[in-house]
Parts: sequence; structure tokens; C-alpha cells
Amino acid sequence: MYQRMYETQAQWGEQQVPQDELFRSFAVEQGLDMSAFDAAYTDPATLARIEADVADGIALGVQGTPTFFLNGTKIEPTTYGDLADALDAALG
Repeated sequence: MYQRMYETQAQWGEQQVPQDELFRSFAVEQGLDMSAFDAAYTDPATLARIEADVADGIALGVQGTPTFFLNGTKIEPTTYGDLADALDAALG
């Protein structure tokens, strides 16, 4: 589901209206348990988790996705090689 949402972010990311039916269609495409999906989607705890994640991102200066942090430091790799090099350096 995360992958599908990431792939289609341009379609829904800036919308100012609920995207309930779109997200539900993604869940159906993925073969998810729709009873569990519907329960989680409408659970106030889900919204609270999203709001907490957004607040964390704002506090850390995240302006888009993907954003990478390595050992608490924001890194800005432009290629997979840059990311791999940063990880290798951090691992020693």
C-alpha cells in the first residue's frame, strides 16, 4: 500500500478534499482485508499518528519525499551510489 501511495502521490498529494474512495481503491487493488482497512482508516488513532508524523517532519525540516536521515543528520543523496556511500561511511 505504501508503494502504491508513493507512486501516485502527484495524483492526490495536494488535494484539499478527502480521497477516501481513491485510497479504498488502492486497498482493493492490493488485496487487503477491507474490514481491517476500513476500521483502521476511520480510527481516530490513525489520524493522530499521521498528524504526529507530519509534525515530526516539519520540525526536522522535511520538505518532500523521499528525505533521508542518517544518524540524526539530514543527507541529500542525488544517486543510489551517494546513498550507498553515506551508509557505508556510517557503518565504518
